[in-house]
Amino acid sequence: MARNYRNGQKIKIIEVKDQHGHLKYPEFQEYINDTGIIVEIYIAPINNLPGQELVIENYPIYKVRLDKGITLKAVPEDALVALDG
Repeated sequence: MARNYRNGQKIKIIEVKDQHGHLKYPEFQEYINDTGIIVEIYIAPINNLPGQELVIENYPIYKVRLDKGITLKAVPEDALVALDG
């Protein structure tokens, strides 16, 4: 999976729900709509369990420094939206 964001890019934390309408990442609930910048990008390898059909080789995880001074160390890509180009 290709990275959609880059170091230094301005982002916003967004709400992501699962197929049942529950928060997919409840650990980030208090940061929804907060803005910040990408400070580091990690690529997390994901291996399939036996019997799974879905194949995802690499998944980008982002370290984000929020404007209010807090650093989030492992934000999944789908919990972010870019605020600049």
